[in-house]
Formats: sequence, structure tokens, C-alpha cells
Amino acid sequence: MEIRHSTFVWGLPLLAVLFLFDPFRTASAYPDLWPLRATVVLNKFWPDCVPFAAGFSAWAGSREGRRHVFDLLGTTARPAWTRQLCSFAGTLAWGNAAFGAGAAVVYVKTATSATWGGPPIWPVVAGAVALTAVSALAFTLGALFPGRFTAPIVAVGIMVVVLEAFREAVSMSGGPVGVLSPDGAVPPIDSGIFYRVLPDVSIVQVIFFAGAALGAIGLLGLSPRAGGVGWRGALAATSAGGARLRTLATAVFAGGVALAVAGFGLAGTAQGTVLAGTQIPLLHGSGSGSSAERPIPYTPVCGGSASFPVCLHPAYRSYLDPAVKSFDLVMSELAGLPGTPVRATEVAGQALPAIVLEGSADGIVAGTPPVYEFSMDDALALVPDPAQFQDGFEQDIAHAVIVGPLGRLVPVPGSGDTFEPDTGNPAQQAVLNGLLRAIGSQPYPGNQSAPIAGAAARFAALPTATRHAWLVANLAALKAGHLTLSQIP
Repeated sequence: MEIRHSTFVWGLPLLAVLFLFDPFRTASAYPDLWPLRATVVLNKFWPDCVPFAAGFSAWAGSREGRRHVFDLLGTTARPAWTRQLCSFAGTLAWGNAAFGAGAAVVYVKTATSATWGGPPIWPVVAGAVALTAVSALAFTLGALFPGRFTAPIVAVGIMVVVLEAFREAVSMSGGPVGVLSPDGAVPPIDSGIFYRVLPDVSIVQVIFFAGAALGAIGLLGLSPRAGGVGWRGALAATSAGGARLRTLATAVFAGGVALAVAGFGLAGTAQGTVLAGTQIPLLHGSGSGSSAERPIPYTPVCGGSASFPVCLHPAYRSYLDPAVKSFDLVMSELAGLPGTPVRATEVAGQALPAIVLEGSADGIVAGTPPVYEFSMDDALALVPDPAQFQDGFEQDIAHAVIVGPLGRLVPVPGSGDTFEPDTGNPAQQAVLNGLLRAIGSQPYPGNQSAPIAGAAARFAALPTATRHAWLVANLAALKAGHLTLSQIP
């Protein structure tokens, strides 16, 4: 009866519109990667559900007080706590059903295009338990302080708390509140692809919010609003009034508080890791912390020519053709030159050297024979624009062959390391930008003075064969700094 007559039904059309306008559209715009699209469930849809769950739960909880029917209901067979829990369950069923339906739509949409992995379950579980806690707290507040304005005040108040927790989650300070917030920052694009995402934060959130829900329900049972005359039947132990009701409500309240305190304490011990995200040390057995950062085994998908294969993680299979095309032009110009990579391999963005991350590059040429190791983390956002997508790769490889390393990290007392880029001398800049101009790429960031731009234009205008022959004969002297702008053809 409570499910059929719940007022939450009237909010479903508006919630559906919000879902289509924000969470669903955001998920559709993300690359078709399971870990990334799953973040929409908590970061976008969960906050949309919070004011609905809080408002309608508070409205249902204040129903008896608003209508002044306590005397009339005092003679019913079941105590108020049992009666209120039925009303709470009806509202909660609609709230969690709407949340689950939204998550299912996002996951079904992802399943039609994702090429690797499967749907993460922990975000849905944590979101459902957190939404249950929101509903339980709002319902209890509505029951304790009934009134026409209780529901909107509770909805706005809880939403303010959620927004403050979100601010803590995305701030650099972190802290237990930030860890416990279901709504947080969007992780790197390749998070959960090369290294598994630890479920630690979700587990702690489940513990905390389960405790909060039980605490709110227990508090409702201890309040004068939940008194009753008892009921003879199979559920007598859970619905009896008087001392038995207070004992059970006290146990539920104490258990909920204990769980919430335990969850908050565990959140305070959270530690960030480079590859596996946030971990809670107490949730790991001996040695499992290091195993969390072991790579997930996979078989790469490769394309391109035999002389320069391009290999991606299977989750990025649909982006293989654009990636291969983005290397074709630059490799045709640099083929056979010393230091030119023999293949391109995608790696986790977090696993790249700090100098690459500080230098805002997509990858680095390293090793013997040289290999271009790159991340799709930043480049993936540029896939719809083929020209921009290939610019980063072309600039990285051309710079490595013509100039050398991207730069160096310089220690700064009191503030860590700062990146000092190496854009090369004027002759190197002219040749680098001339080569990039010849293949239609953007110039490398750095000095764009008139003499350098003029030399770059001359070099770009050369026939491809002439330009390549000059590089073969003069690359060693160019990298050693022995050439000037006037010596560039």
C-alpha cells in the first residue's frame, strides 16, 4: 500500500528529465570505458537523486504529525515504529529503484560499445546504501519535526551537506569527509584499465552509511513519536511497544553509531597511491597493498605497418585506427634517423615518468631500441578532431628525435620540483617546427621569433626527399648544437 501510494511517484518524471539532461548525456560523451562511465553513477546521478530522496522521505515521515492523527492511530494494533518503517520502506523502494534504473541505463549503454572489462558493482552498492542513509535521516527528521516546510528544509539542508562533502572530496586537503563523499572528482581516463581500482573507499562508504541509516532508524524508534501498544503475531519481537521496543531501538541505534564511527575512523586512515587510487590499510592483508598495483594482464591490440606497429590496450580497440593514422606522417619523415622509435605502445598515464606529466606531453621516447610509450589519457578527448589528436603524438616524437628529452625537473627549495622545458636552440626549433609544419601539425610550444619562423618555413617548403636527406646528413650536428639558422636550407 505504501509503495502504491508513495508521493515519490510524482517526482519520477522530473528525475528522469534530469537523468537524461546530465548523467546520461555526460556518460554518452565519455569514451566507452567501463571504469570511466561508471563514475557518472555517483558523480552525476547520485547527487540528482539526493534532494528527491530527502524531500519525499521527510514528507512521508511528517505525514502523521502534519495531519494530527496521533490519537486516532494510538489504538491501532501495531506500534508507531512499525507503521513508520512501512512508510519509510515504501519511499525508499522508489528512491533506490530510480537510482538502480539510472545505473542500469548507463551500464546497458556502455555494454553496447565497450570492448574490454565489465560493469563495476561497488559504485552502485555504495550509492544505494548512501541513498538509504539519506532517506532514513530525512524520514526521521520529518517524523520528529512534522510540518509543511520540513520536507523542503530537510532536502535543501542535506543537499548543502552533500555539496560540502563534494568540495572536500575534490580539494587537495582530502580528509575523512572527502573519502566518505560518494560524489567526487572524475579520475584519469585510464583509471581501472591498466591497474584495478581498489574497492576500499566503496567498502568504507557502505560501512559508514549503513551505520548512519541504522542510527537514524534507531533514533526514530527511541523517540516519543514511535511509541506503541504492541502486537501479537509473528513479528512480536520487532513490533512490540514499551520496554521491548526501547531495547530493540537502542540496539539498532547503538549498532548504527558503532558502524558509522568505525567507517569514519577507517576513512581517516585513507592513503593515496599512484596507480591503484585510494586504499585503506586495514582492509588489506599482509602484502596485498603491493599486489593492488600489479598490472592487470591483457593482450594488446596492434595495427600499423610492420616497421612501426602501434599497440593499444584492448579497452581502446575502437581508437586503434585514428591512433595509427596519427603516427603515419611523422614516421614517414623520420624513418631511419637515429633515435626514431621502432614502435608505439600505450601505457598507463600514471605510470609515465614525472617529466612527461609535468611537461604536459602524451608520451616519451625511451629505451634501446627506442620505443614511444604514450598515454591516451589526454589525447582521447581529442579523438573527434583528427588534426588535434595527432598533434601531440607528432610533437612528442619529432622533439625527441630532433632536440632530445622534453626537459628536466629542477628542485625548488620549499616547493618541490618544477619542470624546465628544453625547446632546443634556434636551429633545432626551426627544423622541428619546419618538419611539423610540413606534415600539417601545430608548431612546438616555444620561441616563435621571425628568424626562426622564416627558417622553419624554408625547411617545410623543401621536397620530402630533400628534407629527409638533409636530416640524415646533418641530424648529429644539429642535435650537438653545431648548426645555425643560416645553415638550414
